[in-house]
Amino acid sequence: MSRRIDLDGVALRTPHGRVLCILRFRTTKGLVVHLPESTDVLVPWTAVDAARLDLASGQLEVRFGRGASRPGWLGAWDVLTGRWTDREEIVEPPPA
Repeated sequence: MSRRIDLDGVALRTPHGRVLCILRFRTTKGLVVHLPESTDVLVPWTAVDAARLDLASGQLEVRFGRGASRPGWLGAWDVLTGRWTDREEIVEPPPA
């Protein structure tokens, strides 16, 4: 079984805790997110200033720019955060 970092389903929240979107996956063109009660949308890399995942804590942070490619559904929010968790607890590396 191949083990990978799977970010599909990480809820990205505003600083006030409201889920604004759900991270689906990344592509060469940008991040694909799911908007609640809507559909999947592509956020182009030109709209993302930074995207960071802390492997120790599982904290995910996405910072958005103020340019023309900025999605309107972000409103006033520039930073969304989430928490990544493994689908299973891995105590030791799997056999090769």
